[in-house]
Amino acid sequence: MAERADRWSTIPVRRRVLGVVRTLTALDRLHDVFAVLADDFRVEARFTVAAGSEFEADLQDHLDAARMRSLPWRDATKDHVDLAISPSSNGALHELDVPVLTLPHGAGYHKLRPTDSGVARGISGLSPEQLLHGGRVVPEVLALSHENQLALLRDSCPEAAERAIVVGDPCYARLRASLPMREHYRAELGGRRTVLISSTWGPHSLFARHPQLPAEFAAMFPDSQVVLVLHPNVWSRHGTWQLGQWTRRARRAGLVVVPPQRGWRAALVAADVVVADHGSLALYAAALGKPLLSAGFGDTEVAPGTPIAELGARARRVRSGDLVRQVDGATPVPGHEDLEARAFLPPLNAVSRLRAVLYDRLGLPEPAFPAAPEPVTPFTPRPWLD
Repeated sequence: MAERADRWSTIPVRRRVLGVVRTLTALDRLHDVFAVLADDFRVEARFTVAAGSEFEADLQDHLDAARMRSLPWRDATKDHVDLAISPSSNGALHELDVPVLTLPHGAGYHKLRPTDSGVARGISGLSPEQLLHGGRVVPEVLALSHENQLALLRDSCPEAAERAIVVGDPCYARLRASLPMREHYRAELGGRRTVLISSTWGPHSLFARHPQLPAEFAAMFPDSQVVLVLHPNVWSRHGTWQLGQWTRRARRAGLVVVPPQRGWRAALVAADVVVADHGSLALYAAALGKPLLSAGFGDTEVAPGTPIAELGARARRVRSGDLVRQVDGATPVPGHEDLEARAFLPPLNAVSRLRAVLYDRLGLPEPAFPAAPEPVTPFTPRPWLD
């Protein structure tokens, strides 16, 4: 590989890695991935927007706001970068003129592939429609978060199985590393008991089925801090202003709406009780041992046999009736330690495996300092500009 430093460089960069951003969810996951490359002056990052998603609104604005240097898609070639990392198997990844590493943008591969009319039978992220182009496997590396996904891949797209490497989940590793700081995260949210409501996107999500639930909780728990976390796709599809309109009454009653720029991790660590659907945050919460209630669980969107499907079978569902009693009586999911083991690698393993794969593909020796997950950034609510 060519050395990347030139006459105008201050740092003698040797390799350049490209983060492929198709949605806000992908950008969120790239923060966890690029954390394992931090503090290495040999490696520089660039980012590019992969057009074509229904949820691509304002992506370039988010990159610009974060001061992340970007490249046009047409310039994502070997002349400029050495390795592309995409937290999505969708899009025209076959057009990239560099090796591509794909990985999940959530807690593993556990949902059926969405289509315009519903869902397909294939598992989202592992289907031939996403991994093959012209009969050729597109990613050079398929990074999986757990060994049990190998069987799913072999069933779904056997041609790609030999490219798979189990690296773990860097997001879960950071959540685990953040637990000792839980009281600090709670203090940033006001120091009270924290009730977190989480919704994925789409018509089968909690927010679609129970849009009044955040306002009801804010009124029912005046002595608690009620926090709403919405999937980034909800923000991309409907926009910040509109979500502000839909949550105005709830926010005036004390609800905190977490913006899509990474604050949800700290809010989850701080949470005393979580009410969630079938999104990744529910699985993260269950694995962390959080008291959990399930509301709006989209069974028809979940792949059978996956940890998230098992969560749906184990978690206590919200019923009609006394919501206060149900929230106050929430407990961790039965057997959550076993569920954690089925879904995630130990945190140190996850970070060290991912770093090893990245440096192997970059043709560089790993840094001398150890690979370790770093705690997430605290989240401090800010006033909403109505």
